Order: sequence, then C-alpha cells, then structure tokens
Amino acid sequence: MSPTFLALCGCLLLGILHILLPRLVLQARRRELLALCRERRVVALSFDDGPSHLLTPMVVDRLGRAGVFASFFMLGERVRANERTVMRILDAGHEVGSHGATHVHHIWSWPWDGILDTIDGWRALHRITGRQPREILFRPPYGKLNLLSLMWVWWRRAPIAMWTHDGGDARDSDKLAPTALVDSIRRDGGGVVLMHDFDRVRPDEGQQVLAKLDALLQLKREGFTFLRVSDLLSLAPRQHPVVGPRPVIVTAEREEVGSGSR
Repeated sequence: MSPTFLALCGCLLLGILHILLPRLVLQARRRELLALCRERRVVALSFDDGPSHLLTPMVVDRLGRAGVFASFFMLGERVRANERTVMRILDAGHEVGSHGATHVHHIWSWPWDGILDTIDGWRALHRITGRQPREILFRPPYGKLNLLSLMWVWWRRAPIAMWTHDGGDARDSDKLAPTALVDSIRRDGGGVVLMHDFDRVRPDEGQQVLAKLDALLQLKREGFTFLRVSDLLSLAPRQHPVVGPRPVIVTAEREEVGSGSR
C-alpha cells in the first residue's frame, strides 16, 4: 500500500472517530438517564437556550406554584443580558447549567470552535455563581460533541447532562401536543424532558411551552418524583459528583431535602 493511501485511510478513520465516538458516548448517557428515571419513576424538567425576559419568569412562577424544581441550561450571551433572572432562578432553588455561549454546533464547525464556545459559556456562569466547570452541568448544543470537545469536557471533569424526551417546542415545525408528551413520559416510566425558555416572536409559541409544562406537572399527582438533573445524576455511581444545592426530592406525597451542603 502506498503512503498516500495509508494517509487517506488514517484521515478517514480519524474523521469517523471524530463524530462517531462522541455520538456513542452521548447515546449511552441517554440510556443511563432513562434507566435511572424508570427505576425510580422520576421526571426531570429542563429548559435550554435561556434565560429570557418574558418566558423564563413565567416558567419559574409555574414551577414555584407546583413546588417543583427544574434545571436551566443557559447560553452565555443570554446569561450576561439577564443576570437578575439567573439570580431569581437560583434563589428559587432551581439549578443552572451551561449550554455554551452562542449555541455552536460542535459537528458543523471547526473542532476548536466548540471548545471556545463552551469555555465562554462556563465563564458567564462562573461570573455569577463562582463555580468551576466540574461544578456546572454541561448540555451540548444540539446534543452534539466532536472528539476534541468531548475530550476537553472530560478533561475539565464537567458533568454532561443529556435528555431522554424532547418536548418539541424549539421550532414551529416541532408540533407535539402536551398530551402526547405526557403520554410518552408515562409510558416510559419517567424521563428527562427537554424544553426551551427563550422568548418567541409569536406569543402563542410561548404559551405552548407553558401548556406542556402544566401538563407535565400533573404527573406529580400520579406519584412521579420530580428531580433536578444533578440530583438524578448523583444517583448514578459512575457520574462525576456535582457540587451545588442540596438534593430536593418532590413527590405527590412529600418533600424531602437531602443531607448535602449548600
């Protein structure tokens, strides 16, 4: 075989690993999350791409009235524009995680662009919370990482937080009725739900998010336990520990506060 052919084969193999290995790792994370949720009938509510001026406060108000805690995976550029909202989320007992700074697609961009965007997102939250990357949950934009960004996140020991059920509210084409979303959670015995709390141009789109949230919160009456994503990850022995607020378990019958430190 010629050196040129071997070099081409090596580049092809590296390109495959660049995309395939992170995909397999993230798929495994989703399966682990679903298994944990099924075992304990857990629902973890999570919101991406915020915080926003209008929708995020309404989401926080609804969660507060229901006595449920959620996880917010924020974009760094929106964190800087909505610091008071970030503090309100934290004061209400919810947790904040990073979703990068500008929602860079780690596959369809230069390998280092994903790393730089991730670092910038961490910095925005560190400025408010004082926490290090290993203490901040990280949800990859679009649920994608490349090999280089995966290795970087592993090196920084940042917990990766995926989801198991898409709420279907990010685009107008993602039409999923609230009842269909709730039925999928009920059928699977729980799950980590992905929704989005960025402000929409059309007010009715924001109302669709709230309608899905209201429908999901009704699962509390059926005995489902609501956890923040970090509380769920703490149940998996292979996950890195997450330093943050004490675990809060909310069920239909009781509320329990864990023994960790705030």
